[in-house]
Amino acid sequence: MRLLFSARAVNNVAGGVERMIITVMNALVERGHDVDFLTWDQKDATTFYPLDARVKWHRMNIGDPTQRATLSILRNRMTAVRSMLRTRKPEVIVAFQDGPYKALRLFSVGTGIPVIVAERNAPTRFNHTRAGARRRLLTFNSFRLAHTITIQCEGYRKLYPPYLHKKILTIPNPVTPAQLSARPDVADARGRFHLLSVGRLGWEKNFQSLIEAFSGIASRFPDWDLIIVGEGQQRTELETMVQKKELEHRIFLPGPTPDVNRAYESAHLFCLSSRWEGFPNALAEAQAHGLPVVGFSDCAGVNELIQHGETGLLATGNGESANLAVTLSNLMTDAKMRREMGNRGRKAVASFAPNLIIDQWEMTLQQAINGCV
Repeated sequence: MRLLFSARAVNNVAGGVERMIITVMNALVERGHDVDFLTWDQKDATTFYPLDARVKWHRMNIGDPTQRATLSILRNRMTAVRSMLRTRKPEVIVAFQDGPYKALRLFSVGTGIPVIVAERNAPTRFNHTRAGARRRLLTFNSFRLAHTITIQCEGYRKLYPPYLHKKILTIPNPVTPAQLSARPDVADARGRFHLLSVGRLGWEKNFQSLIEAFSGIASRFPDWDLIIVGEGQQRTELETMVQKKELEHRIFLPGPTPDVNRAYESAHLFCLSSRWEGFPNALAEAQAHGLPVVGFSDCAGVNELIQHGETGLLATGNGESANLAVTLSNLMTDAKMRREMGNRGRKAVASFAPNLIIDQWEMTLQQAINGCV
């Protein structure tokens, strides 16, 4: 198959969207498919995650991808994209997230190339953003023109209007089985335990709630530390929050890492305090490493991966730090429960094995090429 994948920009970004699109493209090119990758990045852009050299990356280098495009930039991008489509002749286009989808759907008008939109967030995200209702209406109506809409959790289907349901397919993210497992019931060599979180330091992850929750119980658990792995625009705000609580020796923000597996392996409990998710990669990876997991019951995605009382615990609500503190305490005090939930979590994510997920992508892409819905 001749495939074109698209994302807004990936220049040195250590995010879930960037990692997943690269993971899928690398797997497909390894299976012998011809894969092109289109972004609005500048010509000197690089990827944080390794991109297979056989993937042909087209950096459009037209305008600043972090800024809203002017009409002139849009016209120039359209001209460049249509020229690339004529040259490369992809059989199907896959746009990760609704912004790139809208652009590629417009730019490919008249070509007859089917366009798949790969949604990377739950529709509940519109409940947390300004002008969310208007954006929801615009986005959902634009999806009428997509050949297929891929979602990451089956529970999201009911959150879309009925007129889109026949276009929707559920394809979770691939989760690689862990080579080494965590030991959530055994302290490290220094006698300490690690509460871990992984994600972009952005508003949607709501790390403020996690820091607030941990700070409220830190004195009760003097042998526990909180580690938040990731980078983002809220770093300064979060560091200031930690300093004000005088917990610099207990709460650490080490930044991103290309080998996050080591963080999972050395942790004892995982928490994702997000307001919303798409497919919570970090949470699933923590489960693959045998970690018990905690999140909010009203966070879409998180509440599908965590089987409350089996693989982890769900704190009531969405963002309430007091509820999160109580839930964390329940697991921090019970090593046996952590071990048992971690073991069940490892088994629960086996259905996300990479080969199975890439099989689903291949089938979906072939169906689009064949004109099947």
